[in-house]
Amino acid sequence: MSRREWPPIVEPELLERLALDDEGFVAFFLNLVDAWPRREFDPAAFEHALGYPWERPLGSYVLKGERAELVGDLDPAARESTVAAFTEDRHPILSFGANASPSRLATKFAHLPGEADRELLVLTGELLDLDVGAVPSVPLAGYIPASLFASPGTAVRAAVIWVTPAQVTQLAWSEMTYRLGRLEEARFEVDDADLEIDDVFAFVARLGAFCVDGDPVALAAVPARNRAAAALTQLELLDTVARLVLGPEASAEGLIRASCEDMPGVMARSMERLWPRAQQLSSPWTPLPRPAGT
Repeated sequence: MSRREWPPIVEPELLERLALDDEGFVAFFLNLVDAWPRREFDPAAFEHALGYPWERPLGSYVLKGERAELVGDLDPAARESTVAAFTEDRHPILSFGANASPSRLATKFAHLPGEADRELLVLTGELLDLDVGAVPSVPLAGYIPASLFASPGTAVRAAVIWVTPAQVTQLAWSEMTYRLGRLEEARFEVDDADLEIDDVFAFVARLGAFCVDGDPVALAAVPARNRAAAALTQLELLDTVARLVLGPEASAEGLIRASCEDMPGVMARSMERLWPRAQQLSSPWTPLPRPAGT
């Protein structure tokens, strides 16, 4: 079977950023952090961040604007035709964090002018031999986002979203600390459709997965079967990171307050104390090819 073409991203600045090597990414990232504005700590925003990766339906759905329609509620003929229509010309992007949440997807795509670019199919299922952990960094947006790590025998809940060129471009802009890649041996079992997904693309965290005592920790908010890793809630994760970055008495709230007041300083300590605790994704994957001349 022929391989699916890469998602058609054509914006030169975005392609250049995606193609950065490790040294180039660190320089880009630190320039961004140096310009991070001082903010006031917002207790309501902190409580919201603890809900990452936020609500999502239990099964597959079609997102139309802000409305999610469950695929399982469709009659068999409508289900088959809907899945066929959305999967024919779109690209499958694995979602294991907030990009499976209807509210987050609706927000990311709300500004796109084409109606088709505000609609997408989200197929839920189990991702095999991988698990969902956390990026080893302090929170830029009040929470610590998700990262994949290899976990033989584990079946973790995830989704595949079927995106247009405009949608994958928007996702690539928003997933600033990730590279777009092709998972070479990923196996994804779909819940609500008779569909085999032979090729799947994913945003792979450049910093890897956060480890405690040498092993990756999983996100407790993402269910899994046969999970081998210890699982932490977002609050437990933030507390753990706070103690490593700020000191043994620090807490999640203290970490967020410090990040609001001095993100460059907190990030500098994160580089020293968290980045070395990373485990890179060992499952085979291929990054988006570099454009000519990059």
